[in-house]
Amino acid sequence: MINYQFKIKKVILLLFIVTSLSSCYLVQPDAGQESVLVYKPYIFGHGGVDDTPVSTGATWCVFTTEHKEFPITPITITEDFVNMIPSDNTPVSFSVYLKCQIQQGKTPILYKNFSAEWYEHSLQASFRTMVRDKASAFKMFDLASKREISAQLEIDIFKDLSEYAKKLNLPVNLLQVSIGAITPPDQVLTETKNTAAQNQSILTQSARANAELARKQAEINKAIADQAYKTQMGMTIAEYLSLRHLEIEKEKVELIKDNKNISIVFGNASPVFPIK
Repeated sequence: MINYQFKIKKVILLLFIVTSLSSCYLVQPDAGQESVLVYKPYIFGHGGVDDTPVSTGATWCVFTTEHKEFPITPITITEDFVNMIPSDNTPVSFSVYLKCQIQQGKTPILYKNFSAEWYEHSLQASFRTMVRDKASAFKMFDLASKREISAQLEIDIFKDLSEYAKKLNLPVNLLQVSIGAITPPDQVLTETKNTAAQNQSILTQSARANAELARKQAEINKAIADQAYKTQMGMTIAEYLSLRHLEIEKEKVELIKDNKNISIVFGNASPVFPIK
């Protein structure tokens, strides 16, 4: 009878061990992660968040225990602003990037006090409000074209957001706030390009007109100089034209004298002379 009872106890114990092992699972976070264990026992023990995260190796947990993974390497959160209204009521669109890092070993505190969606619940609304309030103080073209304004906005937003996170006792290190390219709507860009093209066309036409006027004045000055030379030398028009013809032929020779295998023609009926 005693032996029979002993065998029954062994079977019950074995069944308990098998059942316990089959209802367990392994928690093994990836590199750069911590796992937070949340106990939810059905009968024995007490529930709650384990104050010690699983960071390396592996931990066996019963099936009633939940786990939440958190990255402890730096992450970047992006907030997009579409058609935000600045001070001159011309909308702009841009993205703002928040680089941050959860403090290692404090993921249980983060989960317990701020939940797994800690950014959405604690920082997002304030972050977006800070960006809108500070950026809306400037005009569209200043935001879009002056990098020093964007740089100052990054500094001011980072400072205010860091102070806000510190007041919350949020176990997250804020590392950087950066602002992407700020662009107005497509129609504004098109109008700007058209205006720039029109201005360039006006400048080009003005430069061409000035060049023509300069050439005209140069021709007038040359004619006056030629007339003065002819008069001073007591030459007839035919004599002066003959002199100019000789000068032109000399200029031809000077132009190609350093080039090989080129033939030149002197006058309308002159022979061709190869230049060696």
